[in-house]
Amino acid sequence: MRVLDRGLAWLSHQYLGDIPVDRISTVVAVLLSYALAHVFRRIPPQMSNAKHVYSIASTLLLFGAVQGQYAGLMHLAVGSVIVYGLIRLMRTRYMPYAVFLVAMLHMSYSHIRRQLNEQRSGRVELDHTGAQMVFVIKVTSLAFCIYDGQQDKAKLSGYQRKNAIMQAPSLLEFLGYVFFFPGFAVGPAFELATYRQMICLDDAKASGQLARRGYRKLLEGLFWMAVYVVYSNTYTFAEMARREFYVQRTFASTALHLCITGVVVRAAYYTAWKMSEGACIVAGLGFDGLDAGRARWLDIANVHVRGVETGSSLRQLIDSWNIGTNTWLRHHVYLRIAQRPEGSRASTRATVLTFLVSAWWHGFYPGYYLTFVMAALSANAARILRRNLHAPVYAHAGSTVKLVYGLLGWALSKYTLDFVAAPFMVLTLQSSLEIWRGNYYAVVVGVVGIYVLFRGVGRWLGRVGGRVPSQVLEKTK
Repeated sequence: MRVLDRGLAWLSHQYLGDIPVDRISTVVAVLLSYALAHVFRRIPPQMSNAKHVYSIASTLLLFGAVQGQYAGLMHLAVGSVIVYGLIRLMRTRYMPYAVFLVAMLHMSYSHIRRQLNEQRSGRVELDHTGAQMVFVIKVTSLAFCIYDGQQDKAKLSGYQRKNAIMQAPSLLEFLGYVFFFPGFAVGPAFELATYRQMICLDDAKASGQLARRGYRKLLEGLFWMAVYVVYSNTYTFAEMARREFYVQRTFASTALHLCITGVVVRAAYYTAWKMSEGACIVAGLGFDGLDAGRARWLDIANVHVRGVETGSSLRQLIDSWNIGTNTWLRHHVYLRIAQRPEGSRASTRATVLTFLVSAWWHGFYPGYYLTFVMAALSANAARILRRNLHAPVYAHAGSTVKLVYGLLGWALSKYTLDFVAAPFMVLTLQSSLEIWRGNYYAVVVGVVGIYVLFRGVGRWLGRVGGRVPSQVLEKTK
């Protein structure tokens, strides 16, 4: 064991409730990235190559020396060279799809290797696959943006026009972007156009505002770290995967415990994502200039905590979680599968395929696929329900009914999120189904009921001149 690991193990045992060393080393690396970010931002924008080199060297220090992921760095270095070769040598419209396939297959190998190691060791370990997941988002997004840069702008969406790349980056710029140190291990992922904007940032215009905004994110991350340290041994999905847990428990107490456990487990993600986001901001990422003396900001967040914890619809909760991944899935997977303009009515086929790509991106544990297939079906069912209830309630109901409707929407959305996410956390099929069984498969039953009611019975009633208004039926098509 390395000297650093021994020191972190002692710290964890004495003060942090025996949190695994690999997780603590990740936090240490993120904290060190704040100091490195201040230096990075002070490199003049005219010295862009120096910024790229500094970013790469910082990642080698943090991910290699601090986290001990030298093998992971080799994987990502080799993957970077192969992807860059495809980008520069392939001149056809199939280039982004080739990059997507190669990057995903390489990551699949890493996921399978990690899964086999975890099955042998009996514990979930942090390795380079998290960084490789961010890497896949970046390089596949870049490939599609370069492809978009060669197309007629009139045929592109607003997002595609904004991020289209007219000229492929040099190898040094490409590596600086892929190995950008504050977000290398856990994100956020972002487009090359955003990276280029940061490289050109004049530090004198934004130094104080970047520091204040960045360190507020750090404090938010530290708060959620405290939540996790205090409650993570009390509220766990592993405990809920034991059949004995449900003895003499009512459905209401089980549902409440599930929702509290969801908050505690998400606190670990909030910690990493908010701290990493803050370091990226201190480095200059996300600053979009000044408007009448006030700073404009791009949304580079991985998560909007308020949206996840207080959102009144499942769509809002999903859109507020893992935002960089959602953006990638929406603009570089879903819209290209659906072949529909942004803002048009959702395609169920494209939705399900996108969730399956998301599951593939995460790995091969059965829990991932249960989560994402159920999430796709739940999101579609929630969309149907909202279309048929939201307008009538807000058009005709009084303030009390609207308040009750909003609270019910929040409670049901939260419970659905935690029910659906449970397999993602416990990973195995047996544990996943045990948690769902203990909750009486409530969300599964609800989703099936919505489909039957609005897609089956509702249309039948409409055909026989029944009780469902035609405009309501039309919205479910």
